Amino acid sequence: MKIAFLFFLVLLLSASCKKENVTEPDLTTAYELWRSKNIHNYSVDQIRSCFCPDAGKTVRITVQSDTIFSVINISDNTLLSNPYYFSVDSLFGLINKSMNDSLVIEYNADFGYPEFLDINPQLHPVDGGVLYETFNLQIR
Repeated sequence: MKIAFLFFLVLLLSASCKKENVTEPDLTTAYELWRSKNIHNYSVDQIRSCFCPDAGKTVRITVQSDTIFSVINISDNTLLSNPYYFSVDSLFGLINKSMNDSLVIEYNADFGYPEFLDINPQLHPVDGGVLYETFNLQIR
């Protein structure tokens, strides 16, 4: 069991090292594109992947006036009160705050929002990271 865990840990760490070589797009340009669209009411689907509760579930986040109104588990339509899902503006906030973290980001070409945000903490790599996949933007 210990050998399997060590193998998994080495595999996980080596995978995260490979992703660090990806060039990050310009955050300012992506954020400016997002803000230029003047979108304040929308819904997006999001998956959070990590070693944490509710990981891997696809949720629909509804945002009204730039504030999260609801987070619904798509598989069973249950309302979630989990604070670990984020609006587009909050994803940009996570990117801005992560000074010592390794980030891999892919932005949506049409709207500028982060479609793929992989955060790998450099100060506490044992804690693992988190990956947010955000897609299916619906403007309301």
